[in-house]
Amino acid sequence: MASKSNHSPAQREWLNKVDRIIASNLKDSSFVVAQIAMQLFVSERQFYRKLKLLTGKTPNQYIRKARMIKAKEIIRKGYTGDLNKLAKMVGYQRADYFSTVYYEHYGVRPNDEIKRN
Repeated sequence: MASKSNHSPAQREWLNKVDRIIASNLKDSSFVVAQIAMQLFVSERQFYRKLKLLTGKTPNQYIRKARMIKAKEIIRKGYTGDLNKLAKMVGYQRADYFSTVYYEHYGVRPNDEIKRN
């Protein structure tokens, strides 16, 4: 997710591991930053600082971006289901909140993109 071209190999590997952890927990709406830190064997504070340094994003911003990218990918692959199901597929309990976040990220409502399919 992050541009890794300007990072060292160790930093790229660390970011790839973060991306894998997030991807494997994307559907879980109760997934929190503490779980990533725990899987990386660092404190939440260390994780926050390192991710912010490498990506310029807070952990929550980084997770949200991953969820938005996945939602966009699902829609582009021809998703025609309802918004509630899509929201749950990317870890949001409430479709209205998902729609708001999606709109803030992409400037278009997810329902509008689904209707285009």
